[in-house]
Amino acid sequence: MKQFYKVVSQILIVCMVWTPFSIQAGMISTDQVVAGAQDQANRDKVINFVTRGDVVKQLETLGLSASTAKERVSAMTQDEVNRIAGKIDSLPAGADSGGWIAAVLIIGLIIWLVWYKR
Repeated sequence: MKQFYKVVSQILIVCMVWTPFSIQAGMISTDQVVAGAQDQANRDKVINFVTRGDVVKQLETLGLSASTAKERVSAMTQDEVNRIAGKIDSLPAGADSGGWIAAVLIIGLIIWLVWYKR
């Protein structure tokens, strides 16, 4: 039994001497944490954009399936993902810019019906 204790104590001594040289810890700055979180948020934003219904239909008309598009987003570098996410943020939040033409036509039709069809 003494032999067992001796072997265990020798193994513990070797581990205690070896451990401080093999483990390295350091402080992580807030900028590194925020950058990592922002990178992941941008990648999620691009993947969510690619999986939207209207985008999936447009991609399928171009001959690209949604699963292939997701794989391609996963294969992009972080700079590419950040650039595309920035473009997604700058897109107009609605339909196309031709909506004001439809509004003018509808208002003109209403005025014509009210004033000239009495």
